[in-house]
Amino acid sequence: MNVFLNSGSLQENEDCVSSIVQLGDFFYLSAQLGKGDSITEQAVSVCNEIVEVLSEFDLRFDHVVKFTVYLKNLKDKEEFLSVFKNYLEKPFPAVSFVGVNDLDDGAMIAVEGQGINTLRHEQAHKNSSCSHGCSGCDGSCG
Repeated sequence: MNVFLNSGSLQENEDCVSSIVQLGDFFYLSAQLGKGDSITEQAVSVCNEIVEVLSEFDLRFDHVVKFTVYLKNLKDKEEFLSVFKNYLEKPFPAVSFVGVNDLDDGAMIAVEGQGINTLRHEQAHKNSSCSHGCSGCDGSCG
């Protein structure tokens, strides 16, 4: 039996697969499938789904350090990136692109990710940045 600190909701249409799992500070995001009629629609839907799944643990896109993007047509890479870049900030994550023959539910794209939950460290840094010794201060009390 695996011991997880957190396990997210189940993947859509799956009764034994979590959308996201966290072990310690590390998390693993199951592949999210694109929905829609075009690669652009599917890219937007998959990115929005990632945002939603990450929000289960109050995580953000910038917590993901490595994405794997599965495309039915590798020629769609640039169109996917034109959408994907709108969800990213520097420093950018590592990304691998993999061409596949087929994906579930007619998807043209699936994206999975791995990352580090730094929220505990971010909060500790925020708390220690106050020069007035406040607890829970964002440093703007001065």
